[in-house]
Parts: sequence; structure tokens; C-alpha cells
Amino acid sequence: MPTVLIPLLIVADQISKLLALRFLDPVPDRLLPGLYLTLVHNTGVAFGLMKGNPTLLGVLSLVVGTALLVYLAQARPPRLWTVALCLVTAGALGNAIDRLGRGWVVDFLDIGPGLWPVFNLADSFVVVGVILLLLPWGRAKT
Repeated sequence: MPTVLIPLLIVADQISKLLALRFLDPVPDRLLPGLYLTLVHNTGVAFGLMKGNPTLLGVLSLVVGTALLVYLAQARPPRLWTVALCLVTAGALGNAIDRLGRGWVVDFLDIGPGLWPVFNLADSFVVVGVILLLLPWGRAKT
């Protein structure tokens, strides 16, 4: 069952954030061409919006993640939708853990200083999941 992905993805997200906290600093460190590791304490959401509202954002993330868990437990969406929703759920819950536990989200993946906001695995899970949901073939039964 694809829903087993959710706890695995959350664990991967949280371990990556713990490693970032342990080994990274705010100065960009080049890992590969076009990929840097830069520690950021993000108190907002994407693109720095809604900074300073970690509890509200954490509760919203928790509500979204919980609603998706309930939906996945009760509905039988097509397989691709299930995978996509598992990605979104894991991303929402991974960032909720940070917001409610730390008061900020650990971001560390940087595709180039100043080119794009620094992000994390949970953010990536949400983006990939939403893209899968938006694809025309993602709406067909699999």
C-alpha cells in the first residue's frame, strides 16, 4: 500500500533536517554544480510569505496533513493520486513538525544563492505531489 510512504518520507525529511542542523551553516556550501547546502531558519512559507506565524502555519499544515490522511484511509483514489497525496501529506506533516516543535522550518537545499528560495525535502514532496495531481494523465484511473 502506497500510504506506507508517508512515515518513510517524514523520517527521511526529519533526518535530513537534523543533519542540516548539525553540519550546515548559513553560508552557501557548493555540493554539486547548481546545488548548494545553506542552512536557513524559515519562519514563513514559500518565498518568505507569512513570516512570524509559526503556530498558525504549523496548525494549518497539521490540519491539511491530517485531512489527507483521513481521505487516504477512507477513499480509494487511483494509484497515481494516492502516491501524489502521500507526497503532499508527508510534506505537510514534515513541515508541521518543524513549525510546532521549533517555531521555524529547517531549509537547506539551495539551487543557487539568490536564484530561488532555500527549501527542504518536505517542500519537494509537496511540489512533486501537486505536479502529479495536476498532470492530465494523473487524473485518469490507474
